[in-house]
Amino acid sequence: MTENEPSIHESAESPTAIEEDISPYESAVYSIIDLVTVDDVVEFLKAKGFGQYAAEFRRHKVDGEGAMSLTSEMLGELVPEIGPRAKLQKALQELKDNQESAESGRPHHPGWEIPRSSLKLGKILGKGQFGEVRMGELRKRGVTQTVAVKTLKASAEEKDKEDLFGELDILVTVGRHDNVISLVGACTVEGPLTLVVEFAPNGRLKDWLRNNRPKELKQKDINIGTSRILLPMEQLITFGIDIANGMSHLAAMQCVHRDLAARNVLLGKDLTAKISDFGLSRDIYEESEYVKSTQSQLPVRWVAYESLFYQVYTTQSDVYVLYILLLPGKQPYGRMTGKELMKLLPSGYRLEKPALCPQDVYVYEVMKSCWETLPENRPTFPELKATLDRIIQDHKTYASLLN
Repeated sequence: MTENEPSIHESAESPTAIEEDISPYESAVYSIIDLVTVDDVVEFLKAKGFGQYAAEFRRHKVDGEGAMSLTSEMLGELVPEIGPRAKLQKALQELKDNQESAESGRPHHPGWEIPRSSLKLGKILGKGQFGEVRMGELRKRGVTQTVAVKTLKASAEEKDKEDLFGELDILVTVGRHDNVISLVGACTVEGPLTLVVEFAPNGRLKDWLRNNRPKELKQKDINIGTSRILLPMEQLITFGIDIANGMSHLAAMQCVHRDLAARNVLLGKDLTAKISDFGLSRDIYEESEYVKSTQSQLPVRWVAYESLFYQVYTTQSDVYVLYILLLPGKQPYGRMTGKELMKLLPSGYRLEKPALCPQDVYVYEVMKSCWETLPENRPTFPELKATLDRIIQDHKTYASLLN
C-alpha cells in the first residue's frame, strides 16, 4: 500500500489554478485502478466538475481505497442531488469500462508483460478462497527459471482483481531488493491477470520456524520457563535484520505493507528472509484470525494499535509487528480471542516476554519499543536494523569469549 502524500486541504482556489491542477485528468484516459490514492480521486472529482465534494471524500476515506470506495451508498452521502449524482455515476462507469478495455486490449505494464505460452504451471504452493499460488517454469531466451505464479480463481470478486492489479503496481514500483520478493513479470492481456514473482525455495518463515523447533519444544510436558535458547539466537536476529532491511527499502519507496507477519516472509537461498504478499495476503490465511472492522477484516494478532482501532496504516504500523522473529511458529497472545485482545490493548497490555528469549541480550527491550502506542515513539526500520546489527555482533563476541 502506498503511503499518503502530505494532506492537501480544500481552499478557495482560482479557476486558473484548478484548471492547471486537473488538466492531466482531462487529457488522459484513466481506468478505475489508476485512481488509487485519496489525492487521485480528489483530482478526478475536480476534473469532472465535482470539486465541491472532494473535501468530503477526503474526510471519509483513507489512502489505498481509491475510486472503488465510491460505492452507491457513498455517492448518496457525497452528492445528495439526484442529477449530479447520476452524472458522477456515469463518470465512474466510464472508469470501469476503461479498465475492462485495458485488461483485454493492452498490457498493464508493457515492460513487464510475459507471453502466456512461455509459462508452465506446476504444483500448488498455497491457496485461499479466491486465489492461489503455484510453482512454475518460465522459459525466456532459451533459459528456464523456477518462479512462483499468483492467479485468481473464477470465483474471485471484482475487488480481488483490483487488489491483484494493485499488487502488480506496487511490485513494479518497489523494484528489486535482496530482502523483498521481486517481480519477474505478469500476464495482463488475453486471459486472467497472472503475477509471476521470484520463487523462494525454503518457503514461509512461519513454517521454517515451526519445523526447526527442537523436538523437546513439541512435547506437552516441557518446562517452557527454562532459559535455554531453543533456536539459535543468531539465526533469529539475522531474520530480524533481513526483515528490517527489506522494510527499510519499502519505507524508502513510500510503501506500507499493512500485513507484516511470519506467514508473509519467505526464505530464499541461504535462508535469506524476503518480504512478500503486498495485496492478496488476506486471502491466504485463516478467516478465524480476523475481526470485522468498519472497513475490512483485520488480523488482530499481527496488526498495529492504530490500525486495529482507527484503521490508520503507516510505515510505523509495520514496525509494530516486527516481534515475529521472536515467535518460532507460535501464535502471539496464545489462545486469547481477538475480541479479548481488543479489550486489553487500550489499557497497555502487550505480549509477554517469550520463554525462549535469552537473558543475556536485550532483544525483548527492542521489541517493546516497537509496541509504543504512539507511532512516532517507535524506532524506524533503519534504526531497528542498526540495533539488531549491534546485538548480533555483541552476541558473536560473547559466544567467542565462552569458547
